[in-house]
Amino acid sequence: EIVAKVLLPFWNSYQFFEQQVALLKKVGNIDYVFDPEAESSNTNVMDRWILASCQSLLKFVNEEMEAYRLYTVVPRLLGLIENTTNWYIKLNRRRLKGELGVEDTKHALNTLFEVLYTLTRGLAPFTPFITDNVYQRLLPHIPQSLQGEDPRSVHFLAFPEVRSELFDVAVERRVARMQKIIDLGRLTRERRTIGLKTPLKSLVVIHTDAVYLEDVRSLETYVCEELNIRDLVLSADEDAYDVQYSVIADAKNLGQKFKKDAAKVKKALPGLSADEIRAFMKEGKITVAGIELGADDLLVKRGIKEGGNADLEPAVDAADDVLVILDVASHPELVQEGLAREVIARVQRLRKKAGLVATDDVKMEYRVLADPENVGLDEACRDQQRMFEKVLRRGVDRVGQEGEGDVVVQEEMEIQRATLSLRLLRL
Repeated sequence: EIVAKVLLPFWNSYQFFEQQVALLKKVGNIDYVFDPEAESSNTNVMDRWILASCQSLLKFVNEEMEAYRLYTVVPRLLGLIENTTNWYIKLNRRRLKGELGVEDTKHALNTLFEVLYTLTRGLAPFTPFITDNVYQRLLPHIPQSLQGEDPRSVHFLAFPEVRSELFDVAVERRVARMQKIIDLGRLTRERRTIGLKTPLKSLVVIHTDAVYLEDVRSLETYVCEELNIRDLVLSADEDAYDVQYSVIADAKNLGQKFKKDAAKVKKALPGLSADEIRAFMKEGKITVAGIELGADDLLVKRGIKEGGNADLEPAVDAADDVLVILDVASHPELVQEGLAREVIARVQRLRKKAGLVATDDVKMEYRVLADPENVGLDEACRDQQRMFEKVLRRGVDRVGQEGEGDVVVQEEMEIQRATLSLRLLRL
């Protein structure tokens, strides 16, 4: 469990960092060097969020270690690893790979370095060997003036100090809300068994708090990219989307408190209006059948009108009082893009299988062997070259003559019941 949840994610995060540093050197001839002062001019929300998360962790660890409550520390360290691997790196791959310009890449790399350096020192008392290994590999990126008095080991360093200037409560709130929307969006896709590589038209986020909606709007790009949707619609108008309210009784609680009157209350619940239920949510109390009920007695459920559009899939989070509605309809203009994303994923998988790293350039060739249901795989490969160039840094060509070039790896695979042959060749 520790290998799966701590050591491998930590090591993989470090390896990803080094690959992007090597890519920056190859593409821009820039040797990456850590610059803590650069963070003061960094306006990227995700960078500020993960750095603020680091400081919250350090503050917590210092307090808990001081009181020798060691058992509380590791779960919080795991939380930062989770945020680093499954959120920060995942949502910022394009920035870290250099797609948004050199300065932005340097900011993203600087942020990831700060997180890894913090994790290395924070984890050192618990995982002494892997942290020392990673520290030695990070050391060449640290200017001499910022290195410890004795740089031979991470264990000669003091525990990292909290940098109060990096705290940002508002940013942490905004990202937490974005994460909630993404989690709900993923849930709706899973319920309809629609993979993330299939582009969808829109996601509607409904909440009555304007600040909540603005927080989500400020991170719209990340929501759209992670959920692979074209449009994010934010609204406080529940009536426009036929949002329905209902309440169900906590049978055990109601029975204990109201005995024989419980049945009378249950019978009256379906007659409550949406306005009455909204007032109950706001005030925490309501009178039903002459009996006053509190927040612990009833559970509010929200959704969209039954029998409506079958292509709209709702999901709700009661704690945040937010409802999302995903348009799961298939739109022809998005089908090709979905197929292209499938091809890209298979190319990346093939590169990994061949042991290639980010700086290894190879020619990529394809041949459609069969497409019995005419899903249009050949057309997608031909027409989506801009996407291939953007993600893979070069196009994917139709296969040339057999034996032409030095084949690194070749494999046949199935994509939506069409059969594709992919091969990578040395340049």
